[in-house]
Amino acid sequence: MSDSFFQARDQAIPYPSRPVPLSHPTHLYVVGRLHGLDPVAMDGAPAAPVARVLELGCGAGGNLLPMAASLPGVEFVGVDLSGPQIDLARVAAVTAGINNVEFLAGDALSALDGRGDLSFDYIILHGLYSWVSAAVQDALLPLCSKFLSDNGIIYISYNTYPGWHGRGLIRDLMLRACADLSDPTERATAARGALDRLVAAYAQPDDAYANLLAEEQQRVAALEDGFLLHDLLEAENHPIYVDEFLRRGADAGLQFVSESNVAASREENFAPGVRLHLSAIDDLVQREQNVDFLLNRSFRQSVLCKAGHNVRRQISAEWLSGLYLASPVRPLGQLPEGEPGEAFFATPDGGRFGMTTPSAISALNHLALAWPDFIALEDLAAKVGDPAIVAQLVIDLYPRNWLDLLPLAPGFVMLPGPRPMVTPLARVQIVTGEHVTDLRHRSVLITDSFTRQLIPHLDGQTDRADLLAAVAGFEISGRPQIANDDPEALLDAALHQLAERCLLVQ
Repeated sequence: MSDSFFQARDQAIPYPSRPVPLSHPTHLYVVGRLHGLDPVAMDGAPAAPVARVLELGCGAGGNLLPMAASLPGVEFVGVDLSGPQIDLARVAAVTAGINNVEFLAGDALSALDGRGDLSFDYIILHGLYSWVSAAVQDALLPLCSKFLSDNGIIYISYNTYPGWHGRGLIRDLMLRACADLSDPTERATAARGALDRLVAAYAQPDDAYANLLAEEQQRVAALEDGFLLHDLLEAENHPIYVDEFLRRGADAGLQFVSESNVAASREENFAPGVRLHLSAIDDLVQREQNVDFLLNRSFRQSVLCKAGHNVRRQISAEWLSGLYLASPVRPLGQLPEGEPGEAFFATPDGGRFGMTTPSAISALNHLALAWPDFIALEDLAAKVGDPAIVAQLVIDLYPRNWLDLLPLAPGFVMLPGPRPMVTPLARVQIVTGEHVTDLRHRSVLITDSFTRQLIPHLDGQTDRADLLAAVAGFEISGRPQIANDDPEALLDAALHQLAERCLLVQ
């Protein structure tokens, strides 16, 4: 594999190693199952096979370590060319007591050589495929196919045309601006400055090109230097049209299942004109390519499986049993329980929708009260007394990103116990940075000094009296003002916030 991809990981500003929620094997399990596949479960049942997960380009383990911590009955392997990054991952695993993960330095073929017919049920490649040479790209999909189990699932992210034609212009501008610089901070600063000057020079109202530049400026401004250096300034950066990518997959014995963000593959989420255009295209690959042309898509997070499986494109209620549900939709006002009428709900994207079926309204109200916690589908059906309506609610809302599904309860608690606890991994992460990983596999930024000092004490062994004694010695800055700096109020507020962020465990 190309060493240039890993250059940013070993420089003064390394590529940030963070969780990628859409790559989590529990999420991939749901995506596969809702497309009629039979992916390997991770419930740890005695008679069940042990699931195995492989991540290529795992870096310092920011994605793989929290997965392994949340699924102790699953075996994880991470491979990366960067020895220093692998060393960091190994140290974090030992410090956090995560013993079901192995980190290997080297390219995948040599690192996994000699392991016989070892196969993996979930293979993850995030931020890798587009940032390696063409020769390495050619080898990656056959490599994944070789190590993928018969019912296995692949998650792979990559940059796509046509959207990257516009973004490539920004990349070319920035590369020229920092071509003579070697220091990564100086490179990032020069690249940002070049884009800012270009946007300022071409500030034309209602101009398509000016709008493109302004959108890219906003996107770049939100990137940490580590992401900027990798995403836009690496020597290797090779976007691809999705029809070519899926052809390469087919040549390797793989087929397309869906985007990992299922909503990105569902035609009901597109404008009427887009749906009409797509309805005339029978071929799946050409339909996906036309979606990218219509939406100017620049990035995909695709799910693949082995060729030969019958991938279903419509969700069936029979595939939902045993799943857990959570929904961020919020009721806009309340109807009396069971009374006829239309109830309206707000969606996370700023929209709203109405419901008139009393059992569906009741189900959404239960989910809203529980959020961000999950409810077993069968428990929710029992609460509202209508399993068929609950199943239809899932079928309608999940493809719109208005409902989350998991095969297992995620393990966080909404109320702190007498000895509050965050995960050992979060206690390790907060020592070296401001980002910790929550129990929904999201990166959570912790900036206030009080909470940062509190987290290492939340080990499940320290009771409230000892926590209050520790709090008395904290140096407090950068937090919301609380009247009189009452230690109990500070502690309760911090614990409440950690619970809301899905960071407290039993």
